[in-house]
Amino acid sequence: MDPILFQDPFLGKEGVFQFTMNHLEQALLFRCPDDFNLGLNAVAIGAYKYHVTVLAYSLMDNHLHLLLKGSYSSCRSFYHWLVRRLRRMLSLRYGVSGLLREDAYDVSAITDQDMFLNEVAYILRNPYKARIASPLSYIWSSADVYFNPLRDFVRGEALSGMKQERFRALMQTHETLPGEWEQVNCRILNRCFVDYKTVENRFGNSTVYYDRIRKYDLESLVQMSHGLAQQLRFTDQEMQEKILSVCRNEYHVDSYHQLDQKSLLLLAKTLSRRFSCPKKQIGRLLGLSDSLLDQLL
Repeated sequence: MDPILFQDPFLGKEGVFQFTMNHLEQALLFRCPDDFNLGLNAVAIGAYKYHVTVLAYSLMDNHLHLLLKGSYSSCRSFYHWLVRRLRRMLSLRYGVSGLLREDAYDVSAITDQDMFLNEVAYILRNPYKARIASPLSYIWSSADVYFNPLRDFVRGEALSGMKQERFRALMQTHETLPGEWEQVNCRILNRCFVDYKTVENRFGNSTVYYDRIRKYDLESLVQMSHGLAQQLRFTDQEMQEKILSVCRNEYHVDSYHQLDQKSLLLLAKTLSRRFSCPKKQIGRLLGLSDSLLDQLL
């Protein structure tokens, strides 16, 4: 949702919020590993500075995604600080100005369990969607800390052991950070600042986590939760592909003709809720009458 129109459902109390920077259409935000390092460290530093909890994040070359816990005012202040820091990076390193605006982002409040799981998976799937890397091998996201038995075996250099000049040069900050935090290859380790335990508790187990990451049509689900349902309109052919996907992945059949009446009606509800499919299109594709759909939907 446009941040100007956003209404905080938590009324100033702690909540969970998704922030997505608008894509830069004609330029890159992160151009090299050093840029990504600065961005990753800035997420950690800013969250600590503004008392915001990072639940998940992904840095892409022309935008970024954040899932944050805290009051909306704190999360928004953190995001604006992060944009200013990245804007300064672009100016100092590349002489570029005017690309980043503090109000050019989408924000959504995460108000239920299913929405939470979808948001985490959606954020981590971004590199896969962009055909850059698998969700779990992309190093510029928080993916490496969830359900990872090797997470605590990675040893880095403690920030407390660094000389002040080196610390400032590496982290590009005068902020005082927790001495027990560690860095590897100029990146603060995710386990130091990402609240992976909360995410793991919300998923319950690794099977649910990995299934959600692999889930078909996740982008459509998340777009709808962001209030973009009116923009999602599918042709009959596109919707037939989605029907086939739902049938195979959720009902384990190859056609809706193999569903019993109850499952067929549940499928109709799914098409309406998940893809904003109009009743007339559902009736046309599933052979259901208008009167039945009026009662059902």
